[in-house]
Amino acid sequence: MTPHSSSDENQQAAEETGTSEPPATTEPIDPVISAAPPAATLQPLVEPSAPDPATGPVPAGARRRRDVRHVFRRVMHIDSTQTGQIPIIDRLTGTPYENPYQAEEPGEADELVTINLVLDLGEALFRYGAGALEVETSIIAVSAAFGMKNTDVDITNQSIILNWAPEGKVPYTRVRVVRSWSANFRALSAVHQLVTDIIDGHLTRSEAEERLAEITRQRKPYPRWAVTLAGALFAAFFSSYTGATPLEALLGFGATLLVLVLTRQLSRRKVPEIFALAAGGFTATAVALGGIAAGLDMTPSMVVAGGLMILLPSVRIVSALQDVINAFPITAAGRLVSSLVAFAGMTAGIMVAVVLAEAVGAPQVEIAEGITRLYSAPTLALLVFCSAVSAAVVEQVPWRLLAPTGAVAVLGFCAFYTGELLGLGETFTPLIGATVIGALARVTALRFGAPQLVVAVPAMMFMLPGLLIFRGMYQLAIEDSTSLMLAGLFQQFTALIIILAIASGIVLGDVIMRPFTARWKSHERFKARRR
Repeated sequence: MTPHSSSDENQQAAEETGTSEPPATTEPIDPVISAAPPAATLQPLVEPSAPDPATGPVPAGARRRRDVRHVFRRVMHIDSTQTGQIPIIDRLTGTPYENPYQAEEPGEADELVTINLVLDLGEALFRYGAGALEVETSIIAVSAAFGMKNTDVDITNQSIILNWAPEGKVPYTRVRVVRSWSANFRALSAVHQLVTDIIDGHLTRSEAEERLAEITRQRKPYPRWAVTLAGALFAAFFSSYTGATPLEALLGFGATLLVLVLTRQLSRRKVPEIFALAAGGFTATAVALGGIAAGLDMTPSMVVAGGLMILLPSVRIVSALQDVINAFPITAAGRLVSSLVAFAGMTAGIMVAVVLAEAVGAPQVEIAEGITRLYSAPTLALLVFCSAVSAAVVEQVPWRLLAPTGAVAVLGFCAFYTGELLGLGETFTPLIGATVIGALARVTALRFGAPQLVVAVPAMMFMLPGLLIFRGMYQLAIEDSTSLMLAGLFQQFTALIIILAIASGIVLGDVIMRPFTARWKSHERFKARRR
């Protein structure tokens, strides 16, 4: 049989079996092809697919194309992660109300009562000076603790909007407007502790209502005469800290007594705040300029500085910066505008007093002096402690927090004084001191069950730029030359920057300490539950 006929037979046999493999041949192989490695050493790129019993074996080319398409689809696959609404309870992360106790959903008869309680609680926090974040987180935590998990809160400058939309039920929306504010840090601390007890599951709703009503009815811890005396003492201590002599500190004490009595009487008669503060600034400046006219050897700026600082809306400024950082722009804008209006009222009173003094022929005041410390560092630390305690009494801080607030102020002064010795500048140095105060105030406040603001605001008062405010307003009031007016505007701008730096440092210290106090808070809460 010839080789040609053999090849035809092999091809015919292959067609009968339905395979497409080439027949075996005895012809010589090309030497280039024969140099390739043996077939046994070649590994397939993909595993062969199992043959389909219905259609038979899959051809090698089709199998290879299918596997390539499979690999391509896996490489180009895009994860379709589902997105949905983030649970509002996650808003409590990093706050003192993290991981609250959550009750079952209440019955329909209890829903409106719970909403009213939550709004009353938020209004109390707002009235006593809490920031928007604390008000929001308190409402969320208390709502969850009483079983209302599907709540949403919107807070503006003076209103709280609460929406509750449970599945399958009619949604409720309530609005509460806050029209009055009060300097009462004791009540703010009490409401803060009330929220803590609610989210720990220690109080029923009726017990919480009774306790909140008791807090709002309770009188302030210090009588008016004590607050007035403490404000005057703060002016004396603050003036001494900035370099005032004993005579100037005594005049500052008397001027501040007059200022506080006058502003309280105007506030009781519902006089707008801007006019009451203008009257206070006028009174403090008039007393200082009167001492100069009487021939006393004194520096009027030292007398005015203490009286101005006790009138500054420090709580609102710090709360406004907190709201800016915590993404409450509308609330922050409202607080900043009201703070600037109060600031303008004080400076207007100073300008009126200076202009009238010039009109009656009083000699001009030398305002070029800077802060010249008359006392050693330990004495300055003691003055800072006393001024912080006095400011805390004015803000109605609970008595158990007076000494800790003074201690936090002293430690902040140590950082502030170190920055001065290093020559870090009048803007950066207050930021360092305020950051230390903000961090320590968070730890101290958590230990005593109070918001950070209660400790931080009185402790940072010694850093406020009272001398810059008086100098700037005096230069604007003289109007002898354009250079003096520009210098006055620069002084006012610098004072505003320092105030904002102090407020930012308070907030920064609080943010820095959050990771370090998270476990400590959980540990304290666990111990409280065991008791």
